[in-house]
Amino acid sequence: ISLMNRIFYLLFLISFSVSSQKLSYSPYSYFGVGDTGFSATAENQMMGGITSYADSAQVNLNNAASLSKLKFVNYLIGVDLKSTSFENNNTNESSTSAGLKYIAVSVPVVSGIERKNLFSFSFGIKPNTSVGYLLENNIEDLPTPELNRFEGDGGINSAFLSIAFELFKNVGFGISSSYSFGSLNHYHSKILQDVELYTKVSNESSLSGLDYTFSTFYQGKISENLSLYSSFSHKPNNDLNSRNSQTIATLKADGGFGGDSESTDLQAIGLDRTKVKMPAMNTFGIGLGQDKKWFFGVSYKSVAEGGYKNRIMNLDNVSFKSSKQYSAGGFFIPKYDSFTNFFNTLTYRFGVRYLSGGLYVNNQQINDFGINFGVGIPLAGLSKANVGFEFGQRGTNEAGLIKENYFSVKLGFSLNDVWFIKSLYN
Repeated sequence: ISLMNRIFYLLFLISFSVSSQKLSYSPYSYFGVGDTGFSATAENQMMGGITSYADSAQVNLNNAASLSKLKFVNYLIGVDLKSTSFENNNTNESSTSAGLKYIAVSVPVVSGIERKNLFSFSFGIKPNTSVGYLLENNIEDLPTPELNRFEGDGGINSAFLSIAFELFKNVGFGISSSYSFGSLNHYHSKILQDVELYTKVSNESSLSGLDYTFSTFYQGKISENLSLYSSFSHKPNNDLNSRNSQTIATLKADGGFGGDSESTDLQAIGLDRTKVKMPAMNTFGIGLGQDKKWFFGVSYKSVAEGGYKNRIMNLDNVSFKSSKQYSAGGFFIPKYDSFTNFFNTLTYRFGVRYLSGGLYVNNQQINDFGINFGVGIPLAGLSKANVGFEFGQRGTNEAGLIKENYFSVKLGFSLNDVWFIKSLYN
């Protein structure tokens, strides 16, 4: 029990560090609720984010029902380092960001020598969206030239609890509940040439809300050596409650207080408390594999239109339409029990993903494409260290927009233990 208490205490502390980290430096995080996270374990990310694979020692955070296959306690933690270059018709810039991507504990309740799974539960915390940008627009063809600077930070995180059990033979059912919380902060500074003071408009929102996801998972043999895997999940749309404030201040060139600050009466215009719609999502995956040898699968995720709109940052040139994500990937293990060649025991993973639609800016569709690969390195027992890489491209140079080329390094640990075995005899 003391160990469980320490785990809860650790998650409590990490929730504060997660809420303060900056996982994104992207101009597209200016819109809506920020960049939606590529939310998956390092193992799944290396396979393009497919949702159709799980086993007795590996957890799939995107499908709670896959916990029905779990037979060992699993501790998960993942971090991400991302380098991005930005290109448009006038300039090239770059940035680097890093942060915690997830931390979770998954616990099966099993019985007997065969370790039959009665049910499993999982809890943890992960970022859902991230805001981070710095944009400048220098207008020199005015009587008094001005510099407009746009900055943003924050994001939405989720603390989740999932439970799963085997509904029928080889068929698992799961439900996951998440409490989302966080803040979105946007700042616009207008600096006039040869003017000592400048004005800064601060829009700050604090968000919170609950959501639920229902899922199923199937794994069964279709021949002596071949298994079929499939998964489905549905998340209904939900609303996040947003408490908003806006302040207009006069500042000095060094950022010090310039003598004037005024809060906008958002209540008078109905914007002090608003709701942000998080759209419904459906995910389907299917794959084939041979136990401890290889796997290949594909996944499809659809997101309904009309979500993510932030009324406090209402923009005419932005819309959120339905989106589709296609993923394909798998792994290969040359010989998992080799005693003579270490490299034969590694898990080699690969995958691709393509996100079509969702965010539209200046009537341009903001698509995202990534190529993933990496290795799983065996540790003691069934534990693994996972190192992955991704090359990707997002956005476009059309209509004055920005194209992003990025490279990220993903590091994850999957540590296993044995708890809660129900005895066959008293």
